[in-house]
Amino acid sequence: INAEYGGPEPLASRVENLTDIIRRRNSEQIFWTGSNPEEQTKFWDWNWVVESSDNTREFLIHYIRYGIGFIKNIPTDLSMEEILHDKMGIVRALRKTVFPDVDIVRYKNNPTNSGYGSGVLPGHIDLCYYNQLPHVQYFISLENTVDGGESFWVDAFSVIKEMQETVPEYVEVLSRIPVPYRYTPPGSGTFQTTIHPIVNFEKLHGDIYQVIENPWNSDIPMFTRMYPEETRSTWWEAYLHYRGLIEDPARWYERKLLGGEFVVLDNWRVYHGRKEFTWKEGQERVVATSYMDWNHMASRIMSTEVGDHVFLEIDQH
Repeated sequence: INAEYGGPEPLASRVENLTDIIRRRNSEQIFWTGSNPEEQTKFWDWNWVVESSDNTREFLIHYIRYGIGFIKNIPTDLSMEEILHDKMGIVRALRKTVFPDVDIVRYKNNPTNSGYGSGVLPGHIDLCYYNQLPHVQYFISLENTVDGGESFWVDAFSVIKEMQETVPEYVEVLSRIPVPYRYTPPGSGTFQTTIHPIVNFEKLHGDIYQVIENPWNSDIPMFTRMYPEETRSTWWEAYLHYRGLIEDPARWYERKLLGGEFVVLDNWRVYHGRKEFTWKEGQERVVATSYMDWNHMASRIMSTEVGDHVFLEIDQH
């Protein structure tokens, strides 16, 4: 990818290359499990990543291939916008959601959203209740002095590829039967709802391009109303097999994120979760999170110079 998109090109040629790099996001993926984590869990040094435009692009290409990328030694006084826009040169385009553009996730006692508590947060994909959920998610650990609270990540595409070989009939069910999702936190006045199959394939070439699944946002009463018992039984059989693989710790890459460690995540591919932690007076676990659409990431990879946001040029025409 780096060699083919490394130089200045006429706009029409770059339109073709944008289409190609989106295709390559599917065809050049490298699948992984917790048993082979060495390359995809490489921690890139922040100073090296922002030393040059080419270094930034190399890191982002790594992210596209593995669906995840880690950076260490980021100064914790930098804002998310300074990290992404001012330093890495990614267009200033954080995705608007029901959460703040930069959401500071800090421990709360007895929260309505379990992400702010101290209990186990099982593996999930974020914001499944949007018609098009954000593709890119950013995490930066600002402080982590609690006992426990290790993060973990699971490559769902690896799970699907395995199921295609062992139980293809389950993959067919999960890609055919849509599931309703909703987000209606008490007292918020928010009502987000949509419907998606768990597994989505690219229509032309048949590549996996998206997994959408979060059991705590699935609307099971609506699911029960939508389908007859036979359909539900077929779906549950396939889903429980799939979910059992996602929950297998042997597939996880697990790490307790330290202050100044940063993760960029493919929210259409990689599940994230958290183990339980014990909070004591004076301890903190603070993470900042943001979302972005994937085309802005592709634009940065194609742009040889910071500030040359090719995709936005195309989008405006």
